[in-house]
Amino acid sequence: MIDARQQIIQKVIDALNEEINSLSLDVINIVQDTLILELNNYEVQERCTEIATYDDSAYSVLEKYLAVKRVEGKSPKTLNRYADELSKLFQFLGKNVKDITTYDLRFYIAWCGDNKRSKTKTIEFNTYQKPRKCSNRTLNGMRRCYSSFFGWALAEGIISSNPCAALAKINFKKQVKLPFSSEEMEKIKNSCKNDRDSALIHFLYSTGCRVSEVVNINVSDINMERKECVVLGKGNKERTVYLSDVCIMYLQQYLAHRKYDSEALFCGKCGARLGKTGMEALCKRIGEKANVKNVHPHRFRRTLATNLLDRGMNIQDVAAILGHADLKTTQVYCYISQSNVRNAYMKYAV
Repeated sequence: MIDARQQIIQKVIDALNEEINSLSLDVINIVQDTLILELNNYEVQERCTEIATYDDSAYSVLEKYLAVKRVEGKSPKTLNRYADELSKLFQFLGKNVKDITTYDLRFYIAWCGDNKRSKTKTIEFNTYQKPRKCSNRTLNGMRRCYSSFFGWALAEGIISSNPCAALAKINFKKQVKLPFSSEEMEKIKNSCKNDRDSALIHFLYSTGCRVSEVVNINVSDINMERKECVVLGKGNKERTVYLSDVCIMYLQQYLAHRKYDSEALFCGKCGARLGKTGMEALCKRIGEKANVKNVHPHRFRRTLATNLLDRGMNIQDVAAILGHADLKTTQVYCYISQSNVRNAYMKYAV
């Protein structure tokens, strides 16, 4: 059954489109979001304003969903994201999974994105719930999370229709994430104060590993002769990454002179395994010393991918090194310089 509020909204949008041919998509979206927010207090009759009690069955279904995704090999970080976003949705709506409608999802997403949108009156919500004021990028991430959950619920026969199927992708401004320049890389390398820091920086760039992968690497995983390393990536998939001659040299120096006998490749104080937070803090300190902005482990991964493509490596091979199942992900990681585009154009088109 279609929600009466959704029918009202659709009729208003249709009427606007018929009367004003040049109406922009942004204006239509603002009108639609405003109507969704304003009509939330009404059904066929005025809605009850008492605080809803949410049904535990929604959380029971969520536990099953998370268990399935855990078996499929989703990372703990991804599982926590699913659990957090879906729990917030269920708590806000206070409904069984099978009773959640497309309108409910649209209203919640519009409410979460109520950020500097309107200078008109602000809707009064329950005091324990305040708008999250999320960016469009975050809202689209929420939509993708809901799409995964309700798609699974439909396939499992828990629901008869997918309320997320009608939700369009939420557009957001995509910022170009730049790799390190050659000059910045040299500054970073020269700012390393000891063998461990130099080994880590060269390892991050040489292998293109995720920081979550690097923290779990042991000395025994490194084959110095073959200049290879086996890493366990997303989905518990093993892959082989490769080490440059310079990286091998710094690793050997570091391992030969470090004080602690640990199975971990990179150690912190007292020989404990250097964790994700420690590596991120270390990169940040080196960046500050080198006077290079935004130095973090993942940017070395992006730099390697960009350099490999710039120097002619096949994108499928780059994807294999990075551990990407989808080439689109690899394309997102790589920055294409305009000079390379111009040179390619002059070579093939002129």
